[in-house]
Amino acid sequence: MERELKLTVATERWNSAEEWKELKGYAKTFMLLMLLSMTFVILIGIGSYMRHEISAKQTTYGLATVDIKQSALQGMLAEELPYYASNQKLDTFSLSSLGLWLLEKVTNVSLLDPASLVASEMLYSSVEEQSTLIHGGEGSDPAIAPQDDKNMSLAPIDDEYLDELLAEVGNDNSSEPDEVPVAPEQEEEPAQPQGVESAAKPVAFIYHTHNRESWNSETSNDDAQSTKNNITLVGQRLAEELEKHGLGAMVSDTDYPTAVPDYEWEYSYKYSRKTVKEAIASNDELQYVFDLHRDSQARKYTTAEINGESYAQVYFIIGQRNPNWKENEAFALKIHEKLEEQYPGLSRGIWGKNANSGNAEYNQTLSSQSVLIEVGGIDNTLEESYRTAKALADVIAQIHQSEG
Repeated sequence: MERELKLTVATERWNSAEEWKELKGYAKTFMLLMLLSMTFVILIGIGSYMRHEISAKQTTYGLATVDIKQSALQGMLAEELPYYASNQKLDTFSLSSLGLWLLEKVTNVSLLDPASLVASEMLYSSVEEQSTLIHGGEGSDPAIAPQDDKNMSLAPIDDEYLDELLAEVGNDNSSEPDEVPVAPEQEEEPAQPQGVESAAKPVAFIYHTHNRESWNSETSNDDAQSTKNNITLVGQRLAEELEKHGLGAMVSDTDYPTAVPDYEWEYSYKYSRKTVKEAIASNDELQYVFDLHRDSQARKYTTAEINGESYAQVYFIIGQRNPNWKENEAFALKIHEKLEEQYPGLSRGIWGKNANSGNAEYNQTLSSQSVLIEVGGIDNTLEESYRTAKALADVIAQIHQSEG
């Protein structure tokens, strides 16, 4: 009887040990799965962060969701369908090649092309050209780039026109980059650009390549375009405020869609370039040229609260296709820094655009003190834009007076 009792106790202990081993096995499996899950979540977080950082510098790429080659797709099918592989001429496919492809799409770095390792840090590169925030400010967010109207962003770029004008400019680094040759027919009586001219001799010229850009608060159409309540009103207000500081200003309010026969949006800067050349040719004292636009970003990205009042933030756009773009950047930087001092948060910064992101010249080859200014966004109001026009006039006048 005693032996049977001992045997029973030993059996129970053995069973308990087996259960404990089984429980420990479950625990190990659970811990392993938990660690794998955490690793997976961390990797997703790192990937999201990298994607955010890359998109902040490079907004025109589809990252890891574009340019999948047909051969890569065929290779994936062949891995699972041997019959398909036996009837196709396929490139060699492997997980390593897929990994290289993913690495290139996520980071824009190709292990097969060493130049790509430094391309993202260079302004111009044989691999890819970047459009970036050149100078940020208190009101800037590197991840939020200027945005064209959605209905216009698909318009093709007039590359032929750009090539022609850049061939005209060439690599001329003369001391007077803003001098414009006057056509023979303009020498005796140069054409005056359509618009409003001040009584004083103008030193600033204000125009609007996309003159119908308006705001949701002023229009009822989807694209916020208007023939009357548009960005030209802000240009006129800027001129009026400059006049109060003793600076003469001339404003073009040309409505290009009606003034130009067979108007096409992709030729916008070709039309406005003629306007700028006529203004410079007819006024030899012009020093500053401003092309005022309205951004299409949402209100939360284009509004600043200063001393209890809301302002439409500004973004200075520099076309890096212009061989002398650094001179224009230096001019924009003066305005940006003055705004930072006196209206903190009003400037979103200076954004450089290259050939991959639009026109990238913006008539800035005509003057070293020419800059495109995005005033507010599609959700801002005309009143907020007027406040910004006054702030711009204040700092422009100060820069003019300091430089004599």
